[in-house]
Order: sequence, then structure tokens, then C-alpha cells
Amino acid sequence: MKTIVLLPTAYGAYRNRLLETIRLEVSEMVAELNAEIVSLNTDSKSHIVVSIRGEDEEFIANALAKEYGSSLQSEDLVPNRTYSGQLVDVGRVGYGIYSDIGVTDSKRLDALVPLHRLRDQFTLHGPLKKIVEAFVLVEHLPVEVNLTSIDLYNNRVEGEFNKSTLTRITEWMNDDHERLLIFGANYKQIEISLKKTKHREDIYEIEQLGKFEFSLKCKRSTRASGILAAIGPKLRGVPMHLFIPKELEAMKDAKT
Repeated sequence: MKTIVLLPTAYGAYRNRLLETIRLEVSEMVAELNAEIVSLNTDSKSHIVVSIRGEDEEFIANALAKEYGSSLQSEDLVPNRTYSGQLVDVGRVGYGIYSDIGVTDSKRLDALVPLHRLRDQFTLHGPLKKIVEAFVLVEHLPVEVNLTSIDLYNNRVEGEFNKSTLTRITEWMNDDHERLLIFGANYKQIEISLKKTKHREDIYEIEQLGKFEFSLKCKRSTRASGILAAIGPKLRGVPMHLFIPKELEAMKDAKT
């Protein structure tokens, strides 16, 4: 039997539905091969864990790693390399922000982006709370982190946001479209909710940030807060965050 821990996470009110989404996708993948799904669940940090048994289990595990990304061991981390992850424990500490980059061995490392690096990268001084709120750095936000230092002896890994992540946020800030971020739902759920509330035509684009993390780009005439009010009850318990450039710019310029 082959077990693989995937990079995506299944969490929140629809955790079981998200797992079922993965199960269906993996089932399609193994349908023509000599293997079966033994189990599909999550680990303590909500990463999806798939166990496969059969003659083609090794091939399927490699295919899954390529499709979804897979977990890492701390000893395999390399400085100056970029890792995909998502923000975790946002607001838990005041000295920086953590990204879960999928390290799943006994040392369970998350990459810390220290406050001084955040200030430099976003050219905004002040406390962490201001930076987090001004750029909507929220729990489960998918990010790319470039590791700058690795100290396994002291169980500490530090990094900075990769240019791709900074560019995405900057483009959103400079755009005149409002956005609604939805984390912990699948694409079909979002589409159904928009159609039921007759708001599908108000969305210019549904951008997939992670496996179950989406950005809804509203049309210029549409307020993201109105979309949230409409579909929120349809996706009760799913985290949603407004990204409204004008309000965020005002927040940046406000005195701490």
C-alpha cells in the first residue's frame, strides 16, 4: 500500500464534500489502472492523505504528487527555493505571519515571514495587524514563499513572499474591480450559489487560487459586499473576505 500526503487541505463546514471532490478525481485517475483507493482523509493540519493499493500504486502516487503537490520532509527543505503553501495562524503572533508549506514530519515546520520583511515587501510600516488588514492576508490564503533561512536545530524556517504572490496582490490593489475571496468550497458549490441567487452575471471571473480557494472578480458595477450578502447564506460557515481596493488604500494611508 502506498500513502501520500497532498499539499491541498480540506477544512471548514464542507470538509467532507471537499474530500469527496478529491475522491472522485482520484477514482477517475485509477479507473483504468490496477489499483484502488484504500482510504482518503486528512491529517492533523488538514492536508489530504490518500492511501492506494495495487500494482500501479507507485505510478498513481507520482501522478497525484504532480497533480496536487505533495508534502515535504524538513530535511529536504532548500534555502532560496520557492514553496507553495497557505497562510495559517494569522494574528496568532505579532512578529510575523506563518505559511504552511506542507512539512509533515515530526518537526512540523511552518515558514515564518517576519514582520520586518513584510514591511519591506509591502512598503508599509506599522504593526502586523495593519499590514494583514490592508492587504487581506487571511487564513488559508494561498501564497508562494521563498525560504531565506533554515535552522532545523531550533525548529525555525524563515522566508519572504515570492514575486508572484506580491504581483498578484499589487495587481488586485491597482484594479478597479472588487473581489470576494472564498475559501473552503469547491468550484461547483460556488457556481450553484451564484446561479441560485441570480448573481452569476455579476461575476467577471472566478479565479482559482488553490484547490479549494477562489477569488470572485466582480464586474465594475457590482459590489463585492452585495455578493457576500447574497451567497453567504448558501455557503454558511465558509470563510469569505472582501477585497475592495479603495477601502484598502484608505486603510494603508490611515495613521496607525
